[in-house]
Amino acid sequence: MTNWYKTGRSTQRWRQLALAALLATGATAAQAQVLNYNAFGTQNTATTYTDLGTTGTVITTANTDDANSAAQPIGFTFNYNGTAFTEFVLNTNGFLKLGNQAPSAANLYYTTPNGATGDPISSTNAADVNILLPFNVDLVDGTSPAEYRVATTGTAPNRVCTIQWKNVSDKLSTATLGKQYANMEFQVKLYEANSMIDFVYGNAVAGPGPNALKTSAIGIKGSGSTATQTITVTKASSTAWAQATFLAGNYTVNAHNFRLTVLPDAGRTYRFQKIAANDAAVVAVYSLGKLPLTSAVPHTIQAVVRNVGTSPMTNVSVTATVAGVNTYTSTKTIASLAVDAQTTVSFDPFTPTVVGNETITVTAAADDITSNGTKTYLQQVTTNTYAVAEPGVAVSGSIGFGVNASILAVKYNTTVARQVSAVTVRLADPASVGQVVYAVVTNSAGVIVGRTPNYTVVAADINTDKVFTLATPASVPAGDFYAGLAQTASTVAHYPIGTQNEKPTRLSTFYSIALNGGAPGDQGSADLGRMMIEATTSAPVICVPQTVTAFPYSENFDAVSTGTLPCGITVEDVNADQVGWQNRSTVPADPTDIVVASSAPNAMTYYYNENSITTPANDWFYTPALFLRAGTSYQLSFKYRTSGNPAYPERLEVKYGPAASATSQTTALWTNANIVANSYQTANATSTIPVLAIQPATTGNYYIGFHAYSLANQFFLSVDDLQVVATAITSTSSALERAISVFPNPSTGIVTVDIQGAKAKGAMQVEVLNSLGQTVHTASVRDNELNKLDLSNLSAGMYVLKVKSGNEFTVRNLSIQK
Repeated sequence: MTNWYKTGRSTQRWRQLALAALLATGATAAQAQVLNYNAFGTQNTATTYTDLGTTGTVITTANTDDANSAAQPIGFTFNYNGTAFTEFVLNTNGFLKLGNQAPSAANLYYTTPNGATGDPISSTNAADVNILLPFNVDLVDGTSPAEYRVATTGTAPNRVCTIQWKNVSDKLSTATLGKQYANMEFQVKLYEANSMIDFVYGNAVAGPGPNALKTSAIGIKGSGSTATQTITVTKASSTAWAQATFLAGNYTVNAHNFRLTVLPDAGRTYRFQKIAANDAAVVAVYSLGKLPLTSAVPHTIQAVVRNVGTSPMTNVSVTATVAGVNTYTSTKTIASLAVDAQTTVSFDPFTPTVVGNETITVTAAADDITSNGTKTYLQQVTTNTYAVAEPGVAVSGSIGFGVNASILAVKYNTTVARQVSAVTVRLADPASVGQVVYAVVTNSAGVIVGRTPNYTVVAADINTDKVFTLATPASVPAGDFYAGLAQTASTVAHYPIGTQNEKPTRLSTFYSIALNGGAPGDQGSADLGRMMIEATTSAPVICVPQTVTAFPYSENFDAVSTGTLPCGITVEDVNADQVGWQNRSTVPADPTDIVVASSAPNAMTYYYNENSITTPANDWFYTPALFLRAGTSYQLSFKYRTSGNPAYPERLEVKYGPAASATSQTTALWTNANIVANSYQTANATSTIPVLAIQPATTGNYYIGFHAYSLANQFFLSVDDLQVVATAITSTSSALERAISVFPNPSTGIVTVDIQGAKAKGAMQVEVLNSLGQTVHTASVRDNELNKLDLSNLSAGMYVLKVKSGNEFTVRNLSIQK
């Protein structure tokens, strides 16, 4: 598939870091315990910030720009990374090192204000270990002179050491990046009783700007920057501090980015807790952020539970509740959960009945650490809208294909046939301004059944929910369907779709699809978060296929929207490659799409399998049931074309039979194995390759099938403007036609069939057929005789009297009146 990435910093270094993090995920839980902390024991919460004022001791430094303090006493023994510490060294750039040795002088903050190197976390210098970083950036004095202070409070064994940075601000680096925070204050709290670490943030004042992205490093580091030795706090610059998340290891996409329009809320706290013996963490809740009553219930809520402690766990009770306009409770028990193992719990089906807002809460039974045992998921019960993204939850990043062309989509499921009228996408990447995108809807096989016109993103779209309305709603049957955003090829790398944090990202929900449709590829395992793509649905215009009984029958495929099959037209993907006939208006080509219709806007079109260029075509489409009568001839005509390139000839055969399936198409009408015309050609009774007439032996329902059987890796084949005309067959023998007389006509039911000079050998047969083509009377008659028929039991009406001699016949219309 096409390579794609989340957005983050603009430097290639971030993608290198992402790869390094992926390679590091194979580390074992035992290694993670060397640090005695992990990302599952973290918490982003709101507490109270209390300025130390004059409490404690001022920490002196040589200056307020790039200076270390002397070793400072903690006031008790603090256990960290397998070591007992009683001192720390403060650095003016928003970090401290445990112990009495200073960090290296060369790795005090990111080398550039939005770079990715030179910081204490990335440093491999032996001095840069056992470091706590509440806000590591190049800091200087704020609106008042900077002050650093330490105070140890409480009594053993419950003392707390608070280290405070006050009146600091990010240093003015360049005019473009400016100064984002004019003044701020923050603290590190070390807890004697349980070795917990809090980073607490106080009041902050926006800087003079200009408003721009800068990067800080926030987290804790043991002996290195791997996933087992470092925990970082990450967020996009436009994301609120309350939405920041924790990451095992060094940064992969976003550092702790910041800008003047997003200040920390006073009391915002990032908490790190030691690994406990018994700790089951609820790490993710899977549900719908918008759940339509009419087509998505009952609904199954799921949760991922992980053993993040040091001991195996048994009989772990997990409960899901819903509170709000609807209520619900379901409890499940996990029989066993090994250390570092996780499992997905599926709760009992949930069937809401009221539209409105509610909160899903999943809680694991109380254990040694309760802060990670609960997760919530916001949900709106709607009448017609699907969304995986949580309402009101901020964007954590964005996703796309860079310069490449493809589709990212969310899979939804409907219990009844629906029509998708709009797709709403959170556009989140400023680099998407000026780029061309459009929304698509596909069926369960990834075949595009609806799309919006090309749209060029404007600046006002960024960080908003852009509604893409389909001019004609796309019909989807009961089952899975996909709503997505297509990116066209570009010279500018951009990642338009906003995402929300979700790790592990659920499987069987987020997919990539080729630009022209095809088998969707599950992207959940990439842990890229929830795509913010919604689908708005409405009740469909129900298609009830009708048998065609009146002729001529015509179909130009234009009465429905592009991507939708006319009612009664069906398709069959015999080779199961998920590529087949579609009702469409164009096919992709360079430099512009090719219009394929003879009568605008649509034509039935087979477009080659571009994802598997060794797969030949084996695909049918069929007319609705046609009620054909014995004794009547039916003539098919249609138009066809291809690209016109002789290097890509197409093949088409037309048959008819008693069912809309390849195995039932038994009688050939037309075949052409070398179609190369780029303008429409007509196939009919008088064309170069004539279309044979249909003359059914028996009355009944028949289907005409069009079979694309082109070689692999061709281009496209289109068919348009079908017509079937009926012509009565009155006789197959002029001698038999002259020999028959029927009287009286009209009659009351007693009819004479006078046969003179038919030259028949042996007995002849008479069949009387009603207006439905059903045989209602049969009899034997003889040549050179007056043959009496008693039809008095038939109702008044019009009938066809058919006289047969061997394989020849003649017919008469007969009226019975009573």
